[in-house]
Amino acid sequence: MVVKDKLKTLYQLQQVDLKLDGLLEERGDLPAEVEDLEKKITTLKSQVKENEDYLKKAVVRKKEIDKELDEVRKRIDKFTDMRIKVKTNREYDALSKQIDNSKEKLQDLHKELENIQAKEAVSSRDVEKLKVEFEEEEEVYSSKKVELEELVSLTHDEEKRYVKERDKYAQKIDRQTISRYEMIRKATKGKAIVPVVRRNACGGCYNVLPPQRLLDLRQMEKIFTCDHCGRILVPNEIVEETAHDV
Repeated sequence: MVVKDKLKTLYQLQQVDLKLDGLLEERGDLPAEVEDLEKKITTLKSQVKENEDYLKKAVVRKKEIDKELDEVRKRIDKFTDMRIKVKTNREYDALSKQIDNSKEKLQDLHKELENIQAKEAVSSRDVEKLKVEFEEEEEVYSSKKVELEELVSLTHDEEKRYVKERDKYAQKIDRQTISRYEMIRKATKGKAIVPVVRRNACGGCYNVLPPQRLLDLRQMEKIFTCDHCGRILVPNEIVEETAHDV
């Protein structure tokens, strides 16, 4: 594709993109609000599940601790009975150590049980609070989503037509040029391509262009960008030719 045709196609592509931008602007902050609500609901759902999972595991662990406590108490009773019957100090000291170790284990288990019960209370409160918040956010989300869907439906056919038109122009341009165009568009809030305006200035930043750049631009042998704002420059000839195309 010769440079003139490429510039013309790029300019046509931008005209369509600007119209698509206009449709999106009509929706205001609603799409972002819906997206934020979706993320918040997902987070709340995850937090509820996390707390409920902990509560389930806590029930299992408490049963295990009760069983361990029972076993440790039985060991203490057993070692205590055995200690009464021993005949040597060595045996007595060994059993005393076993009893002390078992009592330490008993304390550790009681401490773990207390911690679990404290965390259970917090998780239970959190679950109730999170569920209320989840229901409130879901209600707002449902309302906002319906509102957005209604707005989208009003411009659905128009948007579909623009997207089809955009694809037609985009397919004519090489990937590298499209990537460059998209990058400049993102950096300049939508307008990547501008014509030369009055007093031979860039139509984007309004800085005056050097005479040589104006001459090169009219020859259309290469794609030029503004030295100040980085936008792609097109001669007015392209603007005039594409005025009624899109």
